[in-house]
Amino acid sequence: MRNGIEAAEYAAELQRLVRYLGVSNGNMQEGSLRCDVNISVRPLGQSQFGTKVEIKNLNSFSSVNRAIDYEISRQVLLLSQGQGDQIVQETRLWEEGSQKTVTMRKKEGLSDYRYFPEPDLPEVVLTEGYVNKIRGSLPELPEMKRRRYEGMGLSMQDVLFLANDVKVADFFDAAIAKGAEVKLAANWIMGDIAAHMKNEKLSIDEIKLTPHELAELIAAIKGGTISGKIGKEILFELMAKGGTVKKLIEEKDLVQITDPTEIEKIIDKVLLDNPKQLEQYRGGKTKLQGYFAGQVMKATKGKANPGLLNKILLEKLNAKSS
Repeated sequence: MRNGIEAAEYAAELQRLVRYLGVSNGNMQEGSLRCDVNISVRPLGQSQFGTKVEIKNLNSFSSVNRAIDYEISRQVLLLSQGQGDQIVQETRLWEEGSQKTVTMRKKEGLSDYRYFPEPDLPEVVLTEGYVNKIRGSLPELPEMKRRRYEGMGLSMQDVLFLANDVKVADFFDAAIAKGAEVKLAANWIMGDIAAHMKNEKLSIDEIKLTPHELAELIAAIKGGTISGKIGKEILFELMAKGGTVKKLIEEKDLVQITDPTEIEKIIDKVLLDNPKQLEQYRGGKTKLQGYFAGQVMKATKGKANPGLLNKILLEKLNAKSS
């Protein structure tokens, strides 16, 4: 590998792997996953590797990235100043505060690195059949999942977010299996659901919303039963308290008003109650359309179908202006 970001991303992928496999929670700050790095540099055109330096005390991927890049520049500087002999085989520590590597201990010979056979450790021979059996039992791994999501037509931003956490990926897959539209499910998970999880410091399996209810919510908005605005309100209740979309819509009387006659009546009343604004609109202040739409939404508690509302409202506003 040639730089810090490459190594940090490789380590992050290993973390995803152990989490996908359920081997470990992979939390670096708890020591469930540790990372030491070895760095050596060599001038362009030189085939022989330079002296290797090990760095310890790296407890985050960003510190892996920064420590490597710092150490590369430290060694390059010494070589460029003709002080290559100052680069010795040693263990250094990464100091987060000063953003530098410092000497921890120098290692004199190969024996210090344990480069000799360990008599108490027997050889382990893994047969091809055994390896294949394990390979066949593996779940879908991060890279396979990313390729599958790409094949669904999701953007790389969506793919990386959804596949990063196996629990989020499972939730997404379950919502799709229940009939949710791929892009809409991704948008809800990456938007309002992710924001709620971040604010409440919860993981996706700790929220009360189920994948089935997310699919139901998407269907209710798409089918015109409720508006997107009401959908958001229901979503937050589902995440905090649980329950079903159907029951909440019934309990709170949230069904969208899609009857043109009913919407027309409400619009007529709003226009009648706001003669001054109506006159201003017809006098050229067309931005007031938003004001009237807001008043209708207020009167219907957000239940008027936005498309119908704007269509009828425009017809009414422009009807008598001639």
